[in-house]
Amino acid sequence: MRKKSLLNHEELDYIQQILGNSLAISGLAAPSFRVDGGLAANAVLAGLGKHAELHLDAQLGDQHLRFPLQLVEDEFHALHLELGAPKIFQHGDVQRSWRLNLEQPLFLLDQDGALSELCVHEISPSGVLIEATGNLNTPESFTLWLPLPGQEPIKLQGHYVRQINPELSAFRLDLLPSTHGERLRHFIFQQHRLQHPQLQRSA
Repeated sequence: MRKKSLLNHEELDYIQQILGNSLAISGLAAPSFRVDGGLAANAVLAGLGKHAELHLDAQLGDQHLRFPLQLVEDEFHALHLELGAPKIFQHGDVQRSWRLNLEQPLFLLDQDGALSELCVHEISPSGVLIEATGNLNTPESFTLWLPLPGQEPIKLQGHYVRQINPELSAFRLDLLPSTHGERLRHFIFQQHRLQHPQLQRSA
């Protein structure tokens, strides 16, 4: 039986509007909502925020979005709930991370900002499909940078997993530092919203 979304239509639209606006500006903004449940309720939430991993789940069609939540106390001791970029999963025989298929593949950059011979065709927070162009053989690993429009490149470290077809190879991603992983999730979420506008109305 399909799980019911924890968000109703209006709540989902509101969150997507705020996330969409902030992501368009910097790709790293954390939307924040003030929590005002009274002293007792706020104390319970603050305790949970310190000792538990909080998240907000939304079911959109055959996809599952999990937004990380963080409770932050400001200088006036008011609690604010911050939403991070979601992890996006595709349902099927096996649940897996949703993969962004790039209409225009992106060449990775070396540490000097020059184009490498490795070209990204698909990407998720945990892996990429890479084409080795020119005379380059598929490497066992790489440390290169993913260029993003209007932003600093994201550092990617990949380790070879398997050959998908004569052109494409799958690599597992290790993202260091953690801020690069957050930025990659923001980028993938932006592209997910652009590619699936119909899902924004299907909560």
